[in-house]
Amino acid sequence: MSDLIIEKIISLINNRNRDNHDLYKNNGYINLLSLYQQAIFEQSNDQEVLNLNIRNFKKVEFKSFDSKNLVGIVHLNEKKTNKWILACHGFSSSKESSAIASYYFNKLGYNIFAFDFRNHGESDDAIITMGVNEEKDLKSALDFLKKNYKVKELGLIGFSMGAHTINRFALSNDLKSYNIRFAITDSPYFETTKVLKKIINSIGGPVIGNILDKVLQGVYKVYNNNYKIDIEFDTITYRIALCEKTFPILYLHSKKDSVTDYKDSEKFHSLRKILNVKDSLHIFLTGEHIRTQVMHPEMYWKLVENFINKK
Repeated sequence: MSDLIIEKIISLINNRNRDNHDLYKNNGYINLLSLYQQAIFEQSNDQEVLNLNIRNFKKVEFKSFDSKNLVGIVHLNEKKTNKWILACHGFSSSKESSAIASYYFNKLGYNIFAFDFRNHGESDDAIITMGVNEEKDLKSALDFLKKNYKVKELGLIGFSMGAHTINRFALSNDLKSYNIRFAITDSPYFETTKVLKKIINSIGGPVIGNILDKVLQGVYKVYNNNYKIDIEFDTITYRIALCEKTFPILYLHSKKDSVTDYKDSEKFHSLRKILNVKDSLHIFLTGEHIRTQVMHPEMYWKLVENFINKK
């Protein structure tokens, strides 16, 4: 397999979201928030999303484990509260999307904190690892939140890669005193290799399709040798048996999701039963990848609210 092909594929994986730096000039994140807010309203017709005052979002910055600069945005609820929701975006997305997708928590009396994973949005360039180093970014975000704000109660919400990252962290035995009460994971994937295969196939199309397995092996080799990330053998299955403390997770997915498999949410839910934690699962019959929120907003947020109230 040509090293040039492998390098090109890895470059494409890590540059799909890096052409929007101009969007962030002069507090451009507000404009992005506005675009996402309008899009969700138009698709869901949920007036509640318009009640989120995007002008109240303020930018913050902090460092990850390897000194990469990560950028986040904070929205303080109009009614003073120590309840927080931390939102994690998906691959090739940004903090603005996950912040707006968390809009209903504003009604529930939460402050909202969203941040850009490495190599996304306004955060520093770095190799995307589909959850491995992103899990450490999430921990850095939690440390920042704990250090700079009073956090009495904390929830997490993640979408696709962000959902996978939360599931990893939930089994990390590194929860310390974060006081995480619950998490919502929307359309997670279970295996990094499985979703990476789909991403590479979507990038390369029919040409790559014929040599996909060889390309994957080349990508795994580069990640392993150059970045010390063993994607092929990095699995979270073993963590479940070793997990000593976790928090309840609500799994939301759609049978029509063509990017991540709804059976992955079922797998998470089933395997975590040994942890004796009150997880919950709902599989929608319709809705594309991370689109059930806009297709079924009333049901979606009712499930979330009921889940939180039972904790």
